[in-house]
Amino acid sequence: MNEPRYPYKEMSFEEDIAKLNEFYFFREFTFSENTFRKSPTEEVELADNIVWLDEPLIVYQLKERQPPSNTNSEKEQKWFKRNIIDSAKRQIRDTLDYLQNHSNIQIQNHRGHIFDIKVTSLDSIHKLILYKAHECLPECCRNLKHHRSQTAGFIHLISSDDYSGIVKTLLTPAEVADYLTFRETLVSKWEEDTLNLPEQALVGQYLSGDSEHRPNLHFIEYLRLLEHKAEEWDLSGIISIFLDRITTGNPPADYYYIVREIAKLKRNELREFKTRFKLSMDKAKINEFTLPYRIALPRTSCGFVFIPLTHDFLERRQQFLQNLTYAHKYDQKLPKCIGVSFAPEEDGWYSVEWCYIEFQWEYDQELENMLKQSNPFREVQVAELPQYTFGAEE
Repeated sequence: MNEPRYPYKEMSFEEDIAKLNEFYFFREFTFSENTFRKSPTEEVELADNIVWLDEPLIVYQLKERQPPSNTNSEKEQKWFKRNIIDSAKRQIRDTLDYLQNHSNIQIQNHRGHIFDIKVTSLDSIHKLILYKAHECLPECCRNLKHHRSQTAGFIHLISSDDYSGIVKTLLTPAEVADYLTFRETLVSKWEEDTLNLPEQALVGQYLSGDSEHRPNLHFIEYLRLLEHKAEEWDLSGIISIFLDRITTGNPPADYYYIVREIAKLKRNELREFKTRFKLSMDKAKINEFTLPYRIALPRTSCGFVFIPLTHDFLERRQQFLQNLTYAHKYDQKLPKCIGVSFAPEEDGWYSVEWCYIEFQWEYDQELENMLKQSNPFREVQVAELPQYTFGAEE
């Protein structure tokens, strides 16, 4: 995954965070123009930045310090208290109030598409205050990892540099959201220990998968040894051109259902997706018949089926795609399923079509008999997939 490159211009702190989120979390799920009409005569801001796939939702309040030349640690501490602990916390509280009490909040993502934002529970919202402080800000402020509000609950306090490091280490929106859950649990359980540790130690402990032991500096080693191997799982290229290439369904509506489920995947799940995607693509390119590949993910309650087609099946392509997507959904007892078919074209190229199905699973005797008599799938094997890989210690 390459670093983002933008035409040179001096960007504000808000623009920096919006561009960072857009690059790693995609334009589809990044919102930075978030005003709405609270009443016919009053327009308010929901949050400085929002990342919204489905659940959870991440809301950001951003604070940047531009101090006078004669500043000192005492003045910077007062700024931190006034702007971070008081003002930003109040803005977070207002955001939660808007989400809870206003049923028609429309915001526009970086694709230019407008959505009615809805949350089923305020507990599914990660609240972040990101700040860009002056070097005179004392360590007692920099070390704070959170603020607990009586009305807004747990609020993450993270410096801009630390946030950038988190995103560029975890790389996927699903993992960043998962880390925030882990971080809240860790800080709540070991508040004094985390207070005196750098953010890198908390990220390293998340990478290790160890939530039981007391946080310490040794967990930073996991950051040093982490092997991204992004070429094995990165799907940003597919997602970035998805809307322009989609050939079925009703874009952008169906498109968002599909790309959202892909964006919810962690890198170990993305690796399995990409492996099957590439296998199907290769089979289609050479017009070779093979059974569909598939995966089912209990964590997101969604399945994927990958269908390589030969020239013989092209006349019934959409029927095959829909039937096999439905069959995989039924076979794995899932509420959601995404099918993708690959068909050969001239000169070794291939085309891709997608299908999204969502409804509650119900017993179907006819389909049950069909799957028993002529199952079109390979057998599904249960596997525990390691999320991260680490190099050997020197």
